[in-house]
This record gives sequence, structure tokens and C-alpha cells, in this order.
Amino acid sequence: MPASLLELKKKIASVKQTGKITEAMHMVSASKLNQTEGHDKGYTVYNDHIRQTISRLISSQVVDSLREQDIAIDKNNIAKIDYTDVFGLGITADMIQPRKDIKTTGFLVISGDRGLVGSYNSNVIKNMMSIFEDERAQGHEIKVLAVGSVGAQFFKKNNINVVYEKDGVSDVPTFDESLPIVSTAIKMFLNGVYDQLYVCYTHHVNSLSSAFRVEKMLPIVDLDIGVKEAEAHKELEYDIEPDANSVLMKLLPQYARSTIYGAILDAKTAEHASSMTAMQSATDNANDLVSNLTTKMNRARQAQITTEITEIISGANALE
Repeated sequence: MPASLLELKKKIASVKQTGKITEAMHMVSASKLNQTEGHDKGYTVYNDHIRQTISRLISSQVVDSLREQDIAIDKNNIAKIDYTDVFGLGITADMIQPRKDIKTTGFLVISGDRGLVGSYNSNVIKNMMSIFEDERAQGHEIKVLAVGSVGAQFFKKNNINVVYEKDGVSDVPTFDESLPIVSTAIKMFLNGVYDQLYVCYTHHVNSLSSAFRVEKMLPIVDLDIGVKEAEAHKELEYDIEPDANSVLMKLLPQYARSTIYGAILDAKTAEHASSMTAMQSATDNANDLVSNLTTKMNRARQAQITTEITEIISGANALE
């Protein structure tokens, strides 16, 4: 058999083997996606309940404070409330009161630990570099908490200040895995390492699409504190033991933990979806390449047979 046919046979065998590997990886990613999607949906409900509870507690205290000062309960007055006056100095006011002079911004960036996930990691890095430029334009110092080795390595190579990094997060993350991350993030915020913290990750929309998200985590601003809640509090009084501040001191860190864990879970879901799509595309490309190589091999074989027949006929004619 000519060398070209042998080479084509070897290429076809090699591509087929690669296709089998990518197909297996597609199935593994699909299985992981199915698990994280279920956890993600259930945890979103839990996170919403915590946010609603905190919103009601803070609203109740804000309303009481305005009443004591004989101030009208309206949108403007609620927006101007100083939480230090309501809760005093402590973790509660620190975690919900925006700081006036922003000098340093922290970013908790969630990326992956490996490749073969399509454009997942590159999109995270591209979006973050654009955000960093905007922050520098505002005169803010940047500090990064990197979850995922791909992002951490890139940021360090580009001289971006990485103050914390965590890799090796499970493919189906557990709540316990997020605890050290959250504890570090809250400690750094309370100790003044940064004045505000954003969590940046890829949100899973569906198996074929995702969206990059940047959400403010500290101070906590994603709360329903307004006239609607205040009006509801007029008709419904709350009995809180031992007191609202003590309860909020427990709930606010819990909400921060649930927010970060939810983001990690959402990001992992998007990563598995991207991996699944990438491996499906790789498998399809392998199948197409096998088909093209097989066609080439068949044509080469036909040409060889035609040449051999021609030589036999020529030899036979020469003998006559």
C-alpha cells in the first residue's frame, strides 16, 4: 500500500480516537451540568428568602428610627438614612452602609482551573481587564480575590494585585468550600483592605448561552428597603429576640456567604455548559474530518486501482 494511503489510514484512526475522547468529555460535562443546574435553582430560592428577611428587619428598624425623629416615611428620607444612627457602630452598619470616600475596589473574580471550556475563561479575563481600566480611570486602586487558577495566573502575570487566590473548587461545589472564601472577603472589607467588593462571574442562562455579571457584594446593597416595605411595617409589628442588630449580625454574613456560594455555583454551571458545547463542537469537527479523510482515502485507492488496471492492460497489449 502506498505511503499516502498508510498516512491517511493513520490520520483517520487518530482522529476517530480523539473524537471518542471528546464525546466522553461531552457526556461527563453534561452530567455535571445536570447536577449543578439542580443545585443552582434550589439555592436561588434559599438566597431570595434570606434577602427578604434581612430587608424586612432593616426596614422595620429604619421606620422606627424615622418615627422617633418625627420624620416623614418617604422614598427620599429612607434613601438618606444613616445606618450608623440606626444600628450604631458595628458589623451591621459596616456591611450595609456605603463608604463615602472610595479609594480601593475589590473584585472577587471566578474563573476556571482548566482549559477545554471554549471561551469561558477568555471572556472572564477580557471583561475584567475592561473593568480594571474603568476603575483606574476613576482613580481607584484594584485588589483581586481570584477563585480559579486560570484567572489568578493571568492577573499575576499582568501585575494586577491578587490579594487572595483559591483553586481546586469542586466541579459540583459544596457550601463548605465557599466558607473560607467568604470569611476572607468579609475580613478584608471590615479591615479596610478595600472599600467595596464586587463579585464577578459568568451567569448560566441555558446550555447554549451565558452572560458575564458584576454584582456589588459589600457593602450589601441588593436589599428591598423602601416605602413599600415601610408601609407594610406600619401594619405589621415585629417581635425580635434578642434584638434586630444581633439577628442581623448573624444574617448579614450568612447572606454574603450565600451570595458568593450562589455565584460560584452559577459560574460552575456556566463552565460545564461551555465545556459541553466545546466538546460537542470538537466531536462534530472530528466526525467531519474523518468523513473528509475517508473520501480522500477512497479516491486515492480508486486512483491506485485504476493505475494498476491500466498497467495490466498495457502489458497485455504489449504481448500481443
